[in-house]
Amino acid sequence: MGLIQFSIQTDQLVTPSEVAKADFVTFDGRVIPATSTLDARSLSCIRRQTDSSKLRVLCDLPDRQLVAQTTSLREALQPYPLELELARGELTRLRNFHSLWTGAGLKSNPELEERIRKAHASFRQAVFADQRSGPAIETIAHTQAAMDLLVSEYSHQRINFRHQKMQKFPLFVGCRLAQIPQHPETFLDAFNAVLIRTRWQDLEPGDGNYQWDTLEALVDWAMDSGLFCIGGPLLDLSADCFPEWMSAWKHDLRNLESYTVDFIETVVGKFVGRIRHWEVVCGGNRGGSNGLTEEQRLNLVLRAIDAAQKVDEQIQISLRIVQPWGEYLSCTDNRLAPIQFVDTIRRSGVSIAEVNLDLRFGNQELNSLQRDLLNVSQLLDHWSLLQLPLNVMVAIPETSFEPLISDPEALVSWQTQQLEDLLLLCLAKERLSGFYCLNWEDRRAADHPLVDMHGTVHPVVRKFVEFEDRHWTRND
Repeated sequence: MGLIQFSIQTDQLVTPSEVAKADFVTFDGRVIPATSTLDARSLSCIRRQTDSSKLRVLCDLPDRQLVAQTTSLREALQPYPLELELARGELTRLRNFHSLWTGAGLKSNPELEERIRKAHASFRQAVFADQRSGPAIETIAHTQAAMDLLVSEYSHQRINFRHQKMQKFPLFVGCRLAQIPQHPETFLDAFNAVLIRTRWQDLEPGDGNYQWDTLEALVDWAMDSGLFCIGGPLLDLSADCFPEWMSAWKHDLRNLESYTVDFIETVVGKFVGRIRHWEVVCGGNRGGSNGLTEEQRLNLVLRAIDAAQKVDEQIQISLRIVQPWGEYLSCTDNRLAPIQFVDTIRRSGVSIAEVNLDLRFGNQELNSLQRDLLNVSQLLDHWSLLQLPLNVMVAIPETSFEPLISDPEALVSWQTQQLEDLLLLCLAKERLSGFYCLNWEDRRAADHPLVDMHGTVHPVVRKFVEFEDRHWTRND
């Protein structure tokens, strides 16, 4: 166990609920969980390991809420000044990637260089000031603005470079459906793929009593429309996905595995030759309300994959990873970081075709903490080390920033811009094979639908239509 302490000058920079998910990350990307407590003007972090590492914590900044990080810190007798260390860490992250990308050929611009200059000037003031919190937070603000510009330049220049090699990218862009959409033309104008929802509770409401009509109609419509189809998740371990009739068997692991295998074999077998790509498991890395331990979830994932592959040897299997930055490690009993979870499964000998990264941001339990796009770029590059194609799963982003919440028009504009910027970044990454929204019009789902109860389509869908014309192949 190791202890690192921070002194805080600013009120409301961090809150007790936010520091509960604070963690540390080493230079090689390993996540170190922490038990963090906030007491007046002091933050204490007890870590499971004593390696020098960077604190990552959600901060309430003047114009946004984002995860900020320090530079690598060692344990010390005296507390570190939190605002200054966060400013140093964010500025260092900006400098490192600015140097890396410009060294690789990225062209900067005067606005970006001016933002970087202002960030350095504010940081110098913070270092020498008695009340360093003001200049330090100003440094973070300038740094974040510069990061936005840097990632924007990176995305556009990388996309232009990729277009020099190919006119359209081999990218699937889709949305999840539980039934044939009420606006099929709008859906087909925007997307060339579909996530077909296969909730166990819906398909088998009674033991052995399968309800196929809605699912079969959706699959027929998708295939007739020329959409690329992904089914799943067959098993959602981030929530209690089991039907009510299985209540008596949830704590009987042998029977739980038996029923799970039977369900997967039945569903995959039903659509052999029609759905060739299945998201077999969602959220196995984190777990949820089903109460399974990490080891039990690993075993269940392996059994589920094996069952699907035995039915269809040509099947393409993907797993969805929730909270891929690993913030759940500080508030659950899990020990494996997200990428370690997938690596453990691969070392067990099963074949995984793709990894789906859940990049839903917001305040819900299973969402990731709000991150800037430079963090997203780092994450995608880190997961690319697995040498597997990646799919990104998104939803309309949430925010706790009051000026946006109280202005519906501004909120919609912000949501549209957030998803547009994220999609452009994904288009810049060659390892990305898919970009999927998780709710078209399902009112029961936790995520905001792209089509509201009045039938109004979210403006971001028009952006997908525009981008499809320029960047990826339409459905036939």
